[in-house]
Amino acid sequence: MQKIDTWYKAEGNCPDEEYEIASYLLFEAGVATLEELDPVTAGRTEFCFYTGDKAERDRIVAEFPQYNFKVTEEPAKDWDKWWRDRAQPVAVSEHLWVRPPWVEFTPEDPEAVVLELEAKTAFGTGEHETTSSCAALMENVDFKGKTVLDIGTGTGILAMFARRKGASLAVGTEIDPLTIPCIAENFERNGFGESDCVLGFLDAFKDGTKFDVILCNMIRSELWPLRDDIEDLLAEGGELIISGQLEVEKDYILKWFEEAGFKVSVERTKGEWWSVLARS
Repeated sequence: MQKIDTWYKAEGNCPDEEYEIASYLLFEAGVATLEELDPVTAGRTEFCFYTGDKAERDRIVAEFPQYNFKVTEEPAKDWDKWWRDRAQPVAVSEHLWVRPPWVEFTPEDPEAVVLELEAKTAFGTGEHETTSSCAALMENVDFKGKTVLDIGTGTGILAMFARRKGASLAVGTEIDPLTIPCIAENFERNGFGESDCVLGFLDAFKDGTKFDVILCNMIRSELWPLRDDIEDLLAEGGELIISGQLEVEKDYILKWFEEAGFKVSVERTKGEWWSVLARS
């Protein structure tokens, strides 16, 4: 691996109420780590990111002029050590914690699930509101003996949570081959052996395949083309959790549910994001 001598920094800002969606969009655009900075102006969140590639930084900055990015350069430092020194356990939901492999942690709640997770190249260590909302809705589901499909599984966090809650099978799907080694390592690290992750789209499943529970944490533009496949894959009487939706767009999902005959059980709003648990 080529040694990086210079880090290319971009420092920007946005209104406090827009930070969650800004962070999500920047991660989607390729930002690996977003650092929230000390506030300078009331009502405004300051943040920055670094890359080892100037062209990559400049591409992202050009894509988001609304965040008023200022660009600088600084000598490289050991970011891996810096990040490890600051990493702490994350309370994803009431009964789910995620800890880095190098941090020892025992929750006060003896019934809480603790997953040992290192994200690496995959998005989703539980810190984002869409992931935590999905996990919170999962606590309304009885997973014992059920089969689960986690669409766009990322690090595998939600699939592993389902397994810990008693699911007999939790299959994750991914279309990014770079995530597969990370998922496999996470499943092995948490005592599940080999992961049941599938590289490919939903049409990879044989006709007639059904799942008792389907999880889908992705933005609407990615979710929307999958509606027919989700309907085909969800067992009769099954449960569907959708997360990653902007609250202002929830009517699209509710209209789809009405047409598909899904009944809404629980809705959850956190920040700009809306999530829902429905039953077929």
